[in-house]
Amino acid sequence: MAGRSLATHIGGGRTRRLLTIALPAALIAALVGVCAVEVWVRATWDTRKGRPGFFISDPARGQRLAAGYDGWFAGVPVHINSLELRDSREYLLEKGPGVFRVLVLGDSVTFGHGSVYEHTYPFLLEQQLRRWRPDINWQVWNAAVPGYNTSQELAHLLEVGDRFKPDLVVVGFFSNDLSDNHAVRAARRSEILAARLTSFIRRHLYSFEFYKRAYLTLRWRLSGQKEDRLRAEHVDTERELLTANDLSAAPAQRLTAFDRLTDDQVRQFDCTYGMKANPNTIPAIERDPGFPAWLDAVHGFQSLARSGRFRIVFFLNDAPAICGTDPESDFFYDGGTMAEDRFYLRVIGDQLPAISTYDALMHVRPSQMPGVTGHSLGNTNVVKAEVLFDFLRTQLQSTLLSRNETPRRGN
Repeated sequence: MAGRSLATHIGGGRTRRLLTIALPAALIAALVGVCAVEVWVRATWDTRKGRPGFFISDPARGQRLAAGYDGWFAGVPVHINSLELRDSREYLLEKGPGVFRVLVLGDSVTFGHGSVYEHTYPFLLEQQLRRWRPDINWQVWNAAVPGYNTSQELAHLLEVGDRFKPDLVVVGFFSNDLSDNHAVRAARRSEILAARLTSFIRRHLYSFEFYKRAYLTLRWRLSGQKEDRLRAEHVDTERELLTANDLSAAPAQRLTAFDRLTDDQVRQFDCTYGMKANPNTIPAIERDPGFPAWLDAVHGFQSLARSGRFRIVFFLNDAPAICGTDPESDFFYDGGTMAEDRFYLRVIGDQLPAISTYDALMHVRPSQMPGVTGHSLGNTNVVKAEVLFDFLRTQLQSTLLSRNETPRRGN
């Protein structure tokens, strides 16, 4: 008994020393190490790398834009206002007399990846609306977030829609929005707290990316898996996007005169060596493992519209195939892309208004439309804004403007 009591006493003493001395000492050493790394990272930080914290964590959407962010993204300066919009202006949530508010959701194409703010298509749309009806105080809010898919956009609307009170919601769509959709649900309290902590770290700890890259690189080295390698490479890609590499004055950013082709001209084009329509393309889209989850997200938007909670329009950023780069083949053609465009219009437009840039782009020249098949710039955004403007003016003005006929006052 005495021996057991002595052993118990010794064991208890070791536990107390572990809890009162060793563990606190280890925590303090770790904290000092983290602070030292942070000081080192900040001291050696190249300002051309931009400022960290463009993205912060979100429990429902994965990530969101950081309010008040000033920095660079994809070679152009960006400012995120207090409402997490890409906008140099601040707004009151309460709408004054004559205000008509358009909330634009979307991914990097709508956000304006690589485009100066004044030439993004939501901003250009606002300018056209103001010229058309200067008596109305138009507010076009660009709430797009690079990397979002349709389910994230649905979660975004559910979070901010009732607070923002939009008169119209435009949902920008690009074909890769079919990827990685998931069921939208309310976040648990633990997820909310974790997102807040992670957001604080991502925004204020410059060394966060250092630890993240080190962890993912080690994980890749140990596992040898392709997915882990891609995750590690993605960190470098995201860092490069925030680098201060000024492309604002690039020729592709400019708004210039461009050719507008007639229907007869378009009908005469024949891309001799272009691709042909594939009857298996649409069935392949429907068989894609991610298609059901994307369709559920579309149904979520349709349900919100049916309930009368929001008026919603889907805007398809679709482009035809490009025949070639030489003057003789500088035109768009079908090659099977029209079937995809019409498929998306049919699915989304079953219960919602849906419009596409496809037909308008068929009537211009690819060489004059920078970034037309991906992140659109310059003239391409002009065409997109025109398509949206024409739709609003001709099809929705009677219902959307009926309650906004009061004279325009203030902001």
